[in-house]
Amino acid sequence: MGTTRADILRRRPMRLILFVGLTLRLLAAFNSPGYLMHDDHFLVVETGASWAVGEDYNNWMPWSQRANGIENPTPHQANLAYAGIVSGYFRVCNALGFVDPAGQMLLLRMLHGLFSLLIVALGFRIAQKLGGERPARWTGWALAAFGLFPLLGVRQLVEVVCIPSLLWAAWVVVRTERRTWKTWALAGIGIGIATALRYQCGVFGLGWVIALLVHERKWQQAVLNSAIMGCAALLTFALGQLQDVFIWGEPFAQLRAYIEYNSTHAGAYPQGFWHQYFWVVLGLLVPPFSLVWVYGTAREVKRLAILVIPPLAFFLFHSAFPNKQERFILPAVPFIVAAGSIGWHAFVEGSGFWQRRAQLHRGLVAVGLLLSVGTGIGLCFIQPKKSRVDAMTALYDRGDLENFLIVHADGGAMPPQFYSGSWKKYWTSDLSTDAANHRQVMCNSPRYTFPNYIVFSGDRLLGEAVQRYKPIYPSMEYVQQVPPSRWDRLLADLNPHNRVERMLIYRIDPAVECGTQ
Repeated sequence: MGTTRADILRRRPMRLILFVGLTLRLLAAFNSPGYLMHDDHFLVVETGASWAVGEDYNNWMPWSQRANGIENPTPHQANLAYAGIVSGYFRVCNALGFVDPAGQMLLLRMLHGLFSLLIVALGFRIAQKLGGERPARWTGWALAAFGLFPLLGVRQLVEVVCIPSLLWAAWVVVRTERRTWKTWALAGIGIGIATALRYQCGVFGLGWVIALLVHERKWQQAVLNSAIMGCAALLTFALGQLQDVFIWGEPFAQLRAYIEYNSTHAGAYPQGFWHQYFWVVLGLLVPPFSLVWVYGTAREVKRLAILVIPPLAFFLFHSAFPNKQERFILPAVPFIVAAGSIGWHAFVEGSGFWQRRAQLHRGLVAVGLLLSVGTGIGLCFIQPKKSRVDAMTALYDRGDLENFLIVHADGGAMPPQFYSGSWKKYWTSDLSTDAANHRQVMCNSPRYTFPNYIVFSGDRLLGEAVQRYKPIYPSMEYVQQVPPSRWDRLLADLNPHNRVERMLIYRIDPAVECGTQ
């Protein structure tokens, strides 16, 4: 009998896993536009896209600061490496004549989805090498299709983009027993790349030093290997931050700014309990599998030291640091999945309890699959920040945008200006603004273009805002309403701090508005 495709997939399960992972990421790329939070858009997309056309949206560059009257420019605390790579992408798109913002973002999401499959492949290989086929399949399927992984794979989150380099560092070490200085140098390069993208990944390097001291029988050899790896990591990191020399005239300017800023402002960001990330991981990985993976990881701290201790050090660092945001812990999560899969299967194979209750185990796995895969597929269709993105896209599609005024009826909401296709400084106001005086200020501004569109943003007070502005802008003409997505409504229902935002777009005639002054 001939070999069927199913036989090949059974013998080479990673092909099927990668195919499913790719399919889900394409679903997310096409059906989940928008952005999840401030950082994955305004610190990456708006920054990189503006640089690509000679602008500087966040005013980070020294020449932009000087142009705005700052005599002594100072570096922002952001890491420029990832934003610079994204800027290169936009430069290529623009050079090819591919300038539609929504189209550029669709392709960017697809490219991120493809890149994130490295997490799946490396996680599978690591678990296969250290634990065998069953843990490898658990790891591969989880990273490909479970929970938030497909959605996160297509987002512009540096916390996700740095993961393949960290996993690659682990893979080059575990794939062979005959480790030479080249092995540790390559591992150091992986850590250095990750740290160049996100400074906090350097903690993984410190964890590796501890892991080697635990893993190696001869401490002299552990010290030597750590030194080789550390030198390679530092050199790679330095090369990844070389742009500081050209921008600021000195090395590591952004890193120093980052350290100085966090030493004085860390307390201004979200605080949390020391055990906050433990619950984040349990929720992110979706019970009951999350409980299994955490337990499996905990029991393998010594046996799989080089796989467990580096992410554990990273986990403890962020647990101790005052600034606690959920996405910060993401680089450690694939390691927990891989080590947890290995540890749990080893535990089950040696447990009389589970050996006598194989059917119960299969039932729990089935429940976990239903919850995790269902969540993974469902999240491929959410549309976060839909009204903000669609409002800016509507202005771009109109084709006559000169500038816009955004009126915040219920709190503030930064418009994702990238989607409008214009980098002119937009105007803002709210219900406390003297609208008539503000119109005169805009008419008389020598620097900023008077708007030909007004975008009202809000919910309960949206109608009041429109009625207040109509007598002041006689040329106001209704264009369209942009509703929030179901996802944004759900988040607002779950947490009152999340606002539901509708957008109302009106066109105004600058000649009429400023001609009446």
